[in-house]
Amino acid sequence: MQHIRRLICFLLGALMLVSALSGCTEETAETEERFVLEAALCGRIASLDPAMNTDSNAESVFYALYENLLRLEEDAEGNVTAAPGIAKEYKATEKGDGTVEYVFTLRSSARWSDGTRVRARDFVYAWCRLADPATDSPNHAALSMVQGYDEVRETGDASRLGVSADGDTLFRVTLRAPCAYFLAETCTAVATMPLRSDAVSKDPEWTSTNDVLSDGAYQVGVWARDEYIQLRRNDSYYENVKSGPDLLRFRFFSGRDGAWQLYENGRADFALYPPAQTEPSGSLPQRSTACVLYNQMSEIFTNAHVRRAFDLTLDRAAIAAAVGGGARPADALVPPGLIGASAEEDFRASGGTLCAADAEGYDMRCLDAEGELRNGGYWGGVGFPTVSCIYVSGPELRAAAAAAAAAWQEKLSVQIVTDGLSREEFDRRVQSGDYELAIDAFDTRTGDALEFFAPFAASGAENPLHAVNTPFTLLIGVASTSRDPAARAAFLHDAEELLLADTSVSPLYFGAQPYVLREGLSGLRFDRRGNVYFCDVSRITTEE
Repeated sequence: MQHIRRLICFLLGALMLVSALSGCTEETAETEERFVLEAALCGRIASLDPAMNTDSNAESVFYALYENLLRLEEDAEGNVTAAPGIAKEYKATEKGDGTVEYVFTLRSSARWSDGTRVRARDFVYAWCRLADPATDSPNHAALSMVQGYDEVRETGDASRLGVSADGDTLFRVTLRAPCAYFLAETCTAVATMPLRSDAVSKDPEWTSTNDVLSDGAYQVGVWARDEYIQLRRNDSYYENVKSGPDLLRFRFFSGRDGAWQLYENGRADFALYPPAQTEPSGSLPQRSTACVLYNQMSEIFTNAHVRRAFDLTLDRAAIAAAVGGGARPADALVPPGLIGASAEEDFRASGGTLCAADAEGYDMRCLDAEGELRNGGYWGGVGFPTVSCIYVSGPELRAAAAAAAAAWQEKLSVQIVTDGLSREEFDRRVQSGDYELAIDAFDTRTGDALEFFAPFAASGAENPLHAVNTPFTLLIGVASTSRDPAARAAFLHDAEELLLADTSVSPLYFGAQPYVLREGLSGLRFDRRGNVYFCDVSRITTEE
């Protein structure tokens, strides 16, 4: 009897083993049949809290996980518009007191990854939390146009923010004045994505667990903390019938070479920062501008003629070419891609060209620069002291600094020493006024053109130029309080022209970010902010 029991146990064990092996084979086969897209676009992600993200490259991960009220899409003419997202429609009403109320109607089919309906109160909670000083979000200014925002920041009472829920479906937002970029920027931003209050309050570590609730096309599957985060399709997503990758695996890397190594080793299908000698698949737009800053506390650059001479000898076309990667010569301070007086107007297009960026007129500008330097008291560079130019270490700004220094030395016969610094050391030197020339890149978190001007209107150490241009500062003050979008844009255009006419700052190039995409893949989308959308990527099939 004992032998029979042993035989039965052996047979059962063998049967279970065969069954397990069969299951593994089926799972492996299923995995092999799935479309897995791997991307190297950001370093390690520590948190999936939309309000706290500061890594612009990581925003593509958030856009795969979350969906906002609206989303950016291209229309038939190629124009980027704010299309329906979780909100299927909205209505705007201007009130007699100058405020504007937006009422967003949410889709009844919108669901969180646990199957629970996305409700208006989820947006109320997320927006109040974002504005609340206790949250300490670096992105709180995304709601600066909402009524009550200033009061929330001053008092810490988040209930004073002008947002409310009318049942499960209607989300109401009151703006203190019309805002041209509210829909296309604020209502599509990562920072204003919805959140479930019960999920946030339940677990203090909710931002770094595999159970993060999401309302977008994907949800967290596997999170190997220092290596990658893998997303799988969110079966509760209202458009889950769309084609695209079954799994998105975002591999983390450190240093730019890390992204390329992942791609070269076949562990990534998409990667940023290909080496200079590699032909990129394309470039992602970046709303950033690299600029030369002149320290007007220094004896040399308090002289407007000297600043003008240095500006005229900048060959912006050559500098952009030296930077590479799709960089474009800057013809003004504010880059393309920001909204102007209306949602349909590009601020840069309506503001026109304010800096000479054409290669054809460069030689004539250099002759004018020699005259400016003489008017500044220096003949052919004689007696001009050796000048230091600091920049934030990195290949783009290093190339820009080298190209600018070479032009200044050749055309003005002055000696320039360039010095790459860490971000911390660079900021310390600029804030303390311990520099002569500096090169840095400026961008925007909120999509508001005003952000490009605010540093130069500040006072004291907050102003990198250490000089106050009174008319410019007054224009910025008026623009920041204007309730008319058209007037506000006009004030900002005037301020930009005034700032550059005084050669307080010299724009160099508009940024871009090259990328590579594995051959055989198509359907990659990106928006004017440089965010990448992988949801529609597919394999290219060739008919035999």
